[in-house]
Amino acid sequence: MSFRHTMLQQIDKAVLYGLNRRVPDSLEASVATAPTLEAVLAETQVDLRQTAVYQLTAPGEHPVILQTPLGEIVCRVRVRPAVDAKAPLLLFHHGINEYPYTNSWRRLFPQAVPLPFHTVCIQAPFHDNWLDPITKGFASVQSIYQIFAGSLRLMELVQQQFTAEGAAYTAAAGVSWGGITSLLYEGLLQQTRAVIPMLASPNLAQVIWDTSDLFNRPRQLTQADLRHYLDFTTYYQQCAPDRVFPLLGESDLFFRMENHAELFAERPLVTIPSGHISAMWHSTPMRDHILTVLGQLPIL
Repeated sequence: MSFRHTMLQQIDKAVLYGLNRRVPDSLEASVATAPTLEAVLAETQVDLRQTAVYQLTAPGEHPVILQTPLGEIVCRVRVRPAVDAKAPLLLFHHGINEYPYTNSWRRLFPQAVPLPFHTVCIQAPFHDNWLDPITKGFASVQSIYQIFAGSLRLMELVQQQFTAEGAAYTAAAGVSWGGITSLLYEGLLQQTRAVIPMLASPNLAQVIWDTSDLFNRPRQLTQADLRHYLDFTTYYQQCAPDRVFPLLGESDLFFRMENHAELFAERPLVTIPSGHISAMWHSTPMRDHILTVLGQLPIL
């Protein structure tokens, strides 16, 4: 194992340690009363009376009000339109606990660089500050599902607005948690031309298991039980193989290559010599991956 590989994994380990310590003990205990992801999604709706839907294709940040099983939740989207209204739309989703939620999006797409597509950064529920994504978002299985469900409703709404104005097609991309969200969006709704999950796989259960194992966190659930609730591979399998373009980090300690690469066996997997956190800092390879994928998609 090279010094660089070890150093990149130590950076990941330090971040994972902080996240692991903040996960509430209530998470595993909540499985007994957990609804399904589909049920949470069905009960999560955009409040059209409080949301200025007509503004969602305009540049800038716009609030979207959601009515959910956990009460009213305010999320936001950050919009950067292309010059041509008929350009493709890229829905981008951030990682868990990313604050501000536009951090990786701004690194990937600097304002000074013109883009041949519209791009919209989606803010997940509970991401208005640094603490809530873990303390509230991981309080229960239902709250994890709520994060995903809220994001999916925002993505659906934004796509509807841009499609109505002539956007050629929609692609979904995301880093880490955002990569899972993008796969869920296509798996559940099947409305994109391409899905680009980066530093991610659909198996969140494996990430939680590996992190607990790394720090000897006591576990109330078996690995099989955890997979039952938080492995989203069945949704990913609903995505057409030729529409998924994954990227993994070779030194990633969050989504470890040895535990996640096999899930993408039928897809054209791209790997980069990075850890999870270091790839966020040096985002050029991920930007190149997105631009390559979008550049090869035909406009039907």
